[in-house]
Amino acid sequence: MQKKLPNVKRYGLEGSEAIAVLLDQIIYEGAQRGIVDVVAGLSHRGRVSLLAALFGYPKDELLRKLRGGSEFPDGSPWTGDMLVDLAKPGAVRYDDLDATVNIDVLWNACHLESGTPVGMGKSRIKDINMARAKKNRNHTIGDHVLAVSVHGDSSFAGQGVVAESLGMSGLAHFTNGGTVHVVNNNQIGYTTPASHTRTTRYASDIAKFADIPIIHVNGEHPEELARAAHLAVAYRQKFRKDIVIDVWTFRKRGHNEMDEPTFTQPAMYDAINKRASIPAKFEEKLISSGHLTKDAANAVKLGWLTSLNAAFAASETCAAKEPARAPRWRMLGSSASYPVEKTTGVSTDTLYEVGIKSVAHGDSIKVHPRIERFHIKPRLKRLHEGHAVDWATAEALAFGTLLKEGYNVRLSGQDVGRGTFSQRHAMFVCQDSEKVYVPLNHMDTDQPSGQQGKLEVVNSNLCEEAVVGFEYGVAVEDPFTLTIWEAQFGDFYNNSQTIVDGYIASGETKWGQQNGLVLLLPHGFDGGGPDHSSCRIERHLMLSNDPVDDHPVALPNIYVAYPSTPAQFFHLMRRQVKRNFRKPLIVAGPKTMLRLASATSLLSEMGPGTRFKPVLGDPSISDPRAVKRVMLVSGKLYYDLAKLKSEHPLGQHAAIVRIEELSPFPREELYSVLSQYTNASDFVWVQEEPRNS
Repeated sequence: MQKKLPNVKRYGLEGSEAIAVLLDQIIYEGAQRGIVDVVAGLSHRGRVSLLAALFGYPKDELLRKLRGGSEFPDGSPWTGDMLVDLAKPGAVRYDDLDATVNIDVLWNACHLESGTPVGMGKSRIKDINMARAKKNRNHTIGDHVLAVSVHGDSSFAGQGVVAESLGMSGLAHFTNGGTVHVVNNNQIGYTTPASHTRTTRYASDIAKFADIPIIHVNGEHPEELARAAHLAVAYRQKFRKDIVIDVWTFRKRGHNEMDEPTFTQPAMYDAINKRASIPAKFEEKLISSGHLTKDAANAVKLGWLTSLNAAFAASETCAAKEPARAPRWRMLGSSASYPVEKTTGVSTDTLYEVGIKSVAHGDSIKVHPRIERFHIKPRLKRLHEGHAVDWATAEALAFGTLLKEGYNVRLSGQDVGRGTFSQRHAMFVCQDSEKVYVPLNHMDTDQPSGQQGKLEVVNSNLCEEAVVGFEYGVAVEDPFTLTIWEAQFGDFYNNSQTIVDGYIASGETKWGQQNGLVLLLPHGFDGGGPDHSSCRIERHLMLSNDPVDDHPVALPNIYVAYPSTPAQFFHLMRRQVKRNFRKPLIVAGPKTMLRLASATSLLSEMGPGTRFKPVLGDPSISDPRAVKRVMLVSGKLYYDLAKLKSEHPLGQHAAIVRIEELSPFPREELYSVLSQYTNASDFVWVQEEPRNS
């Protein structure tokens, strides 16, 4: 590489080559214990070498990328990514075990360590789905899938998402059966010495707070790395917990091949430049001990070099191939053009049934009397008497009807079981035993096992970045699970901005990797102060590639909605998994609307033939020709305006039009509604958010 492409920043593995031995042995040890899939999160350092030498990435395609080409075919809609974030599914074959292990290499946003929780989420749901497919009732999470995460020493010690990920690794709804963490500890971070990258003695010490064992090993001795792999996988399989292997190595060149490391580390690099390469030392040891002949060693090197030269020549004309899509994703289509939206309504009999069962509980569960009085009885009364239902009921109807159709729902976030505003109560906690009961998981007790989906209610630990990254991993692995992360308050998502930017909003654009993750972000200026009001709708719109001043030719990268009725929210949730493609959805969710008497919906609004409407006209206008002013608004402010309008003597001359979906902006639907008001001359956008938002 230094001879052929000396000016390419490839972040080489020289000085840490034995990491390849370690990873190969980890996979081999896993295969001996029944592991069939490995979810591999790789760091920048050595990624290209590992892809080529271990994970079977076609070398001609890799060299095409190194020479400035794309990892995708010519004409692909995907932009591609940096060389050190590359990924492609691979496989490793072990003939002596008669086993092939699939390697799911993660696409990785460039933000260091952000891929750690993504791999955790992806591996957990992959393992669970395998067990479901095999109808394995004795399944323990981690039986089939192993997560391996490679880190740099400085980022492992420095990035907060590492501590967040380790802290949730043993939690009930987040464990993946244990991740094997490999710290490529070359004792320097870019130009910063270890003494300035951490307070602790070892780069791996952060793992101690989570009672995670750490194996320190000398990276210049490949046999020792193989022994560390054996111990690590045996521990993981026995206890189903994370374990860290801290590999002490060195970095032969600078941070990348264009850097001059002696500017800042002259003494370190004086010592490094005097060291023989690790492969050369190991080769010498094997020859001197009689395990290998010089001719055999030369033949191995010549064969590899010959294959590289052939790949280098082929890279000039080779055509990159699209990464293979996982079987579940092959059941869906692309998102290249605007879809014809299907109806998402459900029969009112089914809605009624689900609504009743959403608050049902057995005699063994003693529900809190206030929940009985203010949650269960009012819901039953509305349903029995045919009245409009509130937001929490519509949400339960959306989840319950999807479960009856075989979809799974994973609702994650801080306090989501009860709900931040004590509105949801998706789970009842027995007042005698503290046993948790999820009514929607008991709708069809007489239905064949496995036919109804499962609602997983995940009261997460108190962090955002790692949890959102985890849920993204779930969403990209399983498009048939409605995966939702709800912020306690909308602005709490701020701490996960790295995941929103690097994965959720841009993953499909960069990698062709769809995801249907939903972010529910409670929003509204209700006197809660500056840090509990705005979910920053403007930031999400800035992330959207929906054109501002032109008609779109393709779907945007993200959907952003601010629905104003429970029925609209019901349809949004169902639409998310009923489409034949997946897009992330950002929902500015309700706070005051949760209990607002006028913010309710009839079951008929969720019945057969109904769907989400991106624009809602003014239902109070009897004569559109009388309208002089049209006010455009989103979300809860509609109800304040509607109340004022109803009390104003000139109210019939003003129409309030609700923009329910902001990305993609509903141009055609808006034109259709506005065209009714033929005499209107005054058009106003109204919002409670600051003007520059």
